Order: sequence, then C-alpha cells, then structure tokens
Amino acid sequence: MTTITVQSIATHLNNLLEIARYTDMAVNGLQVESPNPSVRKVGFAVDAGYSVIEAAADAHCDLLVVHHGVLWGGCPPIVGPLARKLQLCMSRGVSLYAAHLPLDGHLEYGNAAQIAHLLGITDSTPAFPYKGATIGVRGTLPSPLTPHEIASSVCQSEGALQPPLTLAFGPSQVRTIGIATGSATSVIPECAYLGIDLLLTGESKQEAYHSAKEHQVNVICMGHYASETFGVRAVERVLQREFRVETCWISEPTRI
Repeated sequence: MTTITVQSIATHLNNLLEIARYTDMAVNGLQVESPNPSVRKVGFAVDAGYSVIEAAADAHCDLLVVHHGVLWGGCPPIVGPLARKLQLCMSRGVSLYAAHLPLDGHLEYGNAAQIAHLLGITDSTPAFPYKGATIGVRGTLPSPLTPHEIASSVCQSEGALQPPLTLAFGPSQVRTIGIATGSATSVIPECAYLGIDLLLTGESKQEAYHSAKEHQVNVICMGHYASETFGVRAVERVLQREFRVETCWISEPTRI
C-alpha cells in the first residue's frame, strides 16, 4: 500500500488550485510541515485558529487544509498566538496547508464558482481581476429573482448571517449576478460598469451602503465565514476521491 504523504497532497493541491497564478497577501501552499510526514486523515476548515488546530489534532488529523492560514506576507516574529499555533502543530503532528485567493477565484473549486453552482448558474465566467488573476465569477440566474429571494437561498449556508445584509438598491428583478467572497464590496463600481444586477459577497464595509446606492447595484452580504466554506469543502471531496483518505470538517462559524 502506497503511503500518502503531506508533500504529495500539497503538491497535488498546488497544481489543482493553480496557486502560482495568484499574487496574494497570504502564503499559499504548505505553511507548516510537522515532523509527521504521512497522512491518514485530513481536516478541513475556514480558519486556522488555535481552537480549530486543536480540534484537528484531537480528531487525529495529520493535515489541516484551510482558507485562512497563519502566514500573511513576510514572516512575522514567531511570538504570542502565532508561536502557540506553530508549537501546537509541531507537537501534535498536524501539518497546515492554506489556499486564500486560489480558493476564492478558482473556476471549479473556488468559493465563488461553488456558490454559482448552488444558485443554478451555468454560464459562470471569470470576474474581478486582481494582480493578474480573477477572484470571482459572474453569470446569469436560471430565472429572475428578487434580492430577498436570493438572500433567503444563501441564508441556508453554514454560518450565514440571519438574515443576510441586503442592500436592495438595484433592479427589483435580478438576472445577472457577480460573486466575490470574503470582503469584496470594493467591486461594487465594477459591477455597475459590467451591468451586473447584484453582487453577492461575504462581509460588508460602511462605505458599501452609499456605493451600492449611488451605483444602483444590489448587494447581499451573507457573512464572511459563510461565503468561504464552499472552496475547502470542494477540495475535501477531491481528496476523498483521489487519495481515499479519511476526512473531517471542523466547523467554527464566526458570525462575521
């Protein structure tokens, strides 16, 4: 029986998610390599909080795959919470893999593409360029819906705001939709330019209200966490199928 290793899974995910295409504030790929090289069980989560890593260790995971990792930009001093997280990974044998923008913009496994599939959108195309790649998708709903009907649909997602924040400043019947997960209300003007009726994102900012109103674009903010569970769950299904490893989902909604 072939041993599945941390490096073999990391290499596979690097290629699958095309992480080299993205210029990112985050370090994408294998962030922490524990002394344990073999993988029998993989945990999946949105965030690499201490409590999440601890849950992965308690579930006997050898690898944790997340959207928000622990390394952002240059390597910071390894003190405080970061030091405790790294010590936990090393002492409990849990390696950590993270994919940030690649799991937002990937056209099959990305958060936006997966939400488009949930909404029945079949003509998804890349949208919202960022430093040489795209971080979202746009497409057409199978039949027109009101902003509140769309909000009711996405509020069933894990950790979604109840109800989602809905800024109904655009057309009353939505046909075209843009999806950019996380905190992406900055693309409201681009949606207006592209003729997109509604932007679906995760987390709002104060200026989004007037931006949406002035550009006459509907906006739904379903929650940052809720908008970014989809990509890691899609990757979980890939590893179950292609590596036949045991997996577990570690749920810790932030309600943000």
